[in-house]
Amino acid sequence: ASSDIFGTMVEYYVNSLADTPDYWIGERIYRANWVNDVYNQTKALRYMDNPMQDGKSPACWSSTIGSLDVHYSSGPANHMFWLLAEGGTSRCNGLTVAGIGRAKASAIWYDAISNRMTASTKYAGARTACLNAAAALYPGDSAVSAAVAAAFSAINVN
Repeated sequence: ASSDIFGTMVEYYVNSLADTPDYWIGERIYRANWVNDVYNQTKALRYMDNPMQDGKSPACWSSTIGSLDVHYSSGPANHMFWLLAEGGTSRCNGLTVAGIGRAKASAIWYDAISNRMTASTKYAGARTACLNAAAALYPGDSAVSAAVAAAFSAINVN
């Protein structure tokens, strides 16, 4: 999920006409998007806004997530980040999340993975790490912390 999140944030930062920023992962390398050397974006390897669209990634956390390939088990974290950054409705349980913007969401995820998570951190620990990062980075801004909590609840991590 971290590579998907930061790759997407770089895509938004660069804002290239050759690769319009979006929350699709690997769309430029997906062979079906190229016909006679002409690119037409119709599919991607993964989708952060709707992880289930690839047919293999869940949008929601469950106790069986650890049995999936890591590329697919990242679906809930990808969906959480999309909800946190952009806002929207959960594909899991219909909860609505008020987005806080890409800059704040990125800063929270970066702080959480850099300073608060380890290689063995699971989804519940990631929620705690992100809540602690939000409190440290945006003290007194209860809307940011509330959005982090809501985004994790939206993927069934409470």
